[in-house]
Amino acid sequence: MTDSRPRLLLIEDEATISVALGRLLDRWGFDTLAARTVAEARALLSAVAVDLVVIDFRLPDVRGDDFLHWLQQEYPELARRSLFITGDYGEQALAAIEATGRPYLLKPFELGIFVHELRALLDPLEGPKTNGRSTIQTRSDISAA
Repeated sequence: MTDSRPRLLLIEDEATISVALGRLLDRWGFDTLAARTVAEARALLSAVAVDLVVIDFRLPDVRGDDFLHWLQQEYPELARRSLFITGDYGEQALAAIEATGRPYLLKPFELGIFVHELRALLDPLEGPKTNGRSTIQTRSDISAA
C-alpha cells in the first residue's frame, strides 16, 4: 500500500455514481481511479498500483464476481482488499456476491459506512470488525440511478 493517501480502483459503469463517489472519497482521503468496464480496470491494474478495489456487481462486459475470480488469480493480495457494491437486490445476484466471501454494500448506501468498510480492508487489525455483509440503509448519501 502507499504511504500517503490510499489509491482505490472504482469499477462502476454508472457515470453519475462513479463521479460522485470519486469526489466524496477524495474528501475522505482516498485517491480514486475510475473504470467503467472490466477491460478498463484490467488496463489500469497493469499500469498503476492500487490499494483497494470496489467492484460494481453488474458491469457491461463481465459480472463483478467473475472479475473477482480473475483478480484472485492475478492479484491475490489486492483481491483480499476488495468490496462489492450493487443495486441488484435479486436473490441470484446476492447469492453470487455472498459466495465470494467479500464484503458488499447495497445501493443506496451511506458514505460513512462505505468509508468505514474501506478502512477496515486497508487495516483489518485496526479497522472496524465486520461480518463481511451490510444491510440496506434507510438514509443515503448516494443513490443508484
